[in-house]
Amino acid sequence: MSGADQANRYLEGNYAPLAEEVTATGLPVTGELPCDLNGRYLRIGPNPRGDADPATHHWFTGAGLVHGIRLRDGEAEWYRSRFVTSERGSPNTNVVSHAGRILTLVEAGSPPVQICPDLAPMAVWDCEGALSRGFTAHPKTDPATGDMHAMTYNPRFGSVRYVVIGADGTARHSADIEAADGPMVHDMALTETRVVVLDLPVTVAAAKRRARAGEPVSNLPYTWDDRHTPRLGVLPVGGTADQVRWVETPLCFVFHVLNAFDDADGSLTMDVIRYDEMFARDVLGPGDAEPTLVRWTVNPALGTVNEEAISEYRVEFPRIDRALTGRPHRYGWFAGFGAHGLMITDDVERSRTEGFGAGPLVKVDTRTGETTTHDHGPGRVTMEPAFVPRPDVAGEDDGWILSVVHDAGVNRAELVVLDAADITAAPVARVHLPRRVPFGFHGNWIADDEIGAG
Repeated sequence: MSGADQANRYLEGNYAPLAEEVTATGLPVTGELPCDLNGRYLRIGPNPRGDADPATHHWFTGAGLVHGIRLRDGEAEWYRSRFVTSERGSPNTNVVSHAGRILTLVEAGSPPVQICPDLAPMAVWDCEGALSRGFTAHPKTDPATGDMHAMTYNPRFGSVRYVVIGADGTARHSADIEAADGPMVHDMALTETRVVVLDLPVTVAAAKRRARAGEPVSNLPYTWDDRHTPRLGVLPVGGTADQVRWVETPLCFVFHVLNAFDDADGSLTMDVIRYDEMFARDVLGPGDAEPTLVRWTVNPALGTVNEEAISEYRVEFPRIDRALTGRPHRYGWFAGFGAHGLMITDDVERSRTEGFGAGPLVKVDTRTGETTTHDHGPGRVTMEPAFVPRPDVAGEDDGWILSVVHDAGVNRAELVVLDAADITAAPVARVHLPRRVPFGFHGNWIADDEIGAG
């Protein structure tokens, strides 16, 4: 069977790429948008341009396509989609703000690409060369200092580079940490005093061995590596390689960290979403195992990791109030898996409407394990949520949850606003978008005061 004749779920349904950029103004709204939401909700994902070989196409690859919804004074002014373009790549994984800039991000080699508030002009931003070797999909910003911490890597180098970018956008620190086999380091953890690098068994070395053996591979050069010891590297904020304390973890892979914080006894707590394996059988996407929300208590002095499940609900794309990054938290918001929070397996018809990590909106109380959901209705599934606090925030969940919802019935998307404290209630507002938004990766609310935009 030729590659063109093979099915690839990551090229079908709401995974399928979009061919054109779109602009629409004066978006219709059901409900009432809070007048305090003044800014942009930006979301990004991979969008292959041209022919993609179904036999080898991996969901994580393809040019970045940014989707933006401008909200101001209770109105939804516009929706725009723009391909990320630069002379050094097209980041497709995350879009964040830092030091007055909007940055599109990807891991493993490409520096950020800065985009303008109207999503128009774009240019590489490598922090005066500090990020020329590449960046990360998930930097962590300390809410007290404004410093952005990142674990960056590039398959051409045998190390992970810990980088700190100051609140003013200048490079403040850099340290190389050896990491054998070329591991995929999608996320990291930050506490008030420490940073954590995840060195887990999905590696370039394993992909090379697999290719040499004639086994199926994708155009993403990473696969499960049962020879690679899973471990965490814990070092002080602003630390160097000689200060790293390595701690072996349970055998697993982690894409995303909900949050981490220091404990009084010298240990640290990390809430993570773990998989028993990744890219072992499904080499085209993350379909090997179900995600589990767990709490790791890491004791670097003893070299131990204690794991306990927080919720039995299957969730991904975890979010907290960003003001609590590195500090103790209680609540997390997530995209649930499927109609009942379950992993989508090989059911092609379901995957066309639901997709990886798509289902109800989920809120978890990490102290009690209490889990609540918001079902968006038949054929309607949420993507990654973002928490936006009210201006005079009175509690950890005093704010709104924004997420893009795909409606398979009409094959279009909405930006849905929920009350973060009571996600079971009817939506506060629904912004109707002119097209579908493909299942992608990450999105963020970027308020006007973060970028000084008019």
